[in-house]
Amino acid sequence: MNSANPVRAHFTTPFGTTVEYASTTTIHVDLIKGWHIEWPRLETDELLMAIGSARPLEDSTRIAYHERVLWMEKEYGFDRWDAYMMLSQCGKVRLGNFVDPKYSVGAAISKKYLAPAD
Repeated sequence: MNSANPVRAHFTTPFGTTVEYASTTTIHVDLIKGWHIEWPRLETDELLMAIGSARPLEDSTRIAYHERVLWMEKEYGFDRWDAYMMLSQCGKVRLGNFVDPKYSVGAAISKKYLAPAD
């Protein structure tokens, strides 16, 4: 499914301030029948991200990392602890949604570190 609708977009400066503005954004969503995931996932040309949302912030981070580790284990053949260590060294964390009752955290890793499992 592709959609082009007005949405609120965010830009974060190198200094940590964020600007919200209206934009027209195109997204691509794949529906894979019979496939189950616990939490949202995001894929770009450069990275793969699992997103967790909870309170306190530590729980949302734990969820995001747990989902990212399971994804690396299942689809990329990583041992669970090796995936955790790889994320600890090469992963990226994005913090967001601090105004809602829950916090959102994305745990990501660059695709350059991943090769699909055989």
